[in-house]
Amino acid sequence: MVTYKLVLDERRARKDSTFPLVVRVTNDRKVYYFQTGIYLLSKHWNQKTLQVGKCMDNHQELTQTASELYVKIQKAILIIEREDTFSFELLKDRISPKKISAQLETNSAKQLTTKTALKQALAIKINSALSEKYKRNLKDLNRRLLLFLTADELKGPVTDIPAIRLDEFLTNFSKSGTYYMNKRRDLSVLFNLIGKIVNQPLTLVKTTERRKVKAALHVAYDHEQLKPILNHLKEANKLLYLCCLLTYATWLRPHEEIRLLTKGDFVKDFTEIHLSGDANKGGKVRTVYVPEYVRAELVPILHELNREDNIFSRMPKPMNQYYFSTQWRRACVDMIAKGLIYPKQTLYSFRHTAAVQLYKRTKDVYLLQKLLGHSTIVVTLKYLRSLGELNSEELRDAAPQL
Repeated sequence: MVTYKLVLDERRARKDSTFPLVVRVTNDRKVYYFQTGIYLLSKHWNQKTLQVGKCMDNHQELTQTASELYVKIQKAILIIEREDTFSFELLKDRISPKKISAQLETNSAKQLTTKTALKQALAIKINSALSEKYKRNLKDLNRRLLLFLTADELKGPVTDIPAIRLDEFLTNFSKSGTYYMNKRRDLSVLFNLIGKIVNQPLTLVKTTERRKVKAALHVAYDHEQLKPILNHLKEANKLLYLCCLLTYATWLRPHEEIRLLTKGDFVKDFTEIHLSGDANKGGKVRTVYVPEYVRAELVPILHELNREDNIFSRMPKPMNQYYFSTQWRRACVDMIAKGLIYPKQTLYSFRHTAAVQLYKRTKDVYLLQKLLGHSTIVVTLKYLRSLGELNSEELRDAAPQL
């Protein structure tokens, strides 16, 4: 599979410590770098958002220049792959704007085979600024769909796939309504993108069966559970203890935000954590307060680190994305056996507990939205409902009296 990505080529720095911004194209373990003509310091390039840092006066122009080359290469690769004759020489020959538009016009009426269409749609998503977990889900779904479809269906036009076949495929994910609908949504993403590639709306997935999603009840900790759990973790696993403490005290998400914290994220004498939009799930600049009981544990560690060091690994490279999931899975067996936690309580239960406590104390949904970093108030309301907290007082007041 051909992959392509806009990256800062840090193999060799210039005398001014800048690196070239390039589009890196990979095929069969061979790599070619297309130069954008832009040179940047590492701190001026955001690999997650694929944008030049706003601290540069001409950041918009530079980002646009880089994006134009990326899109040009993307279109050329799509055209070449339709012919199944990809080579770097052919790609270099076809990235001139005139050749690309002419080829797109010539091929717009051609029907892609289903196999090629799925391959192209997946490649575009894999090279987008999406979470690694989401990319893995799309890869797995794409692989399973390719195995499910017959040889004739894969060779035929994607528009000839009947909706009933997608219904049959989705029955493989009938374990629960939530699981089924998540896979249906991912399948819809791929087919919507294929529709854009062939310049023809594809509504196949929309006609497939919908299933009712049963809401899961997230379980918070009782107030009496908190200190015994934290005391146990402090002795058993110091890094997991620190992660749990931060999850409870700062409202940050353990796997996406806390795991990636560096010393540089702590400001104002370590009393606040400042995260840019690309460093948190909500996509907005986020500021959280660090309580004194957390600083007592953190400050001795932070004094030993460089600004770019991760607070858990104590080096620039963070722990892997499964680190705390694995540590919690091992620790919870012992804690359940000792009666410290219940089976459905998780690492996220520390965050749930803090949210429940605040809501009970203030009844301020907007403050809770801000602290949790939710994108909209609707997300916060759904979150509270999943905790069984929304309208609890109204239900209590409405209970029949004897």
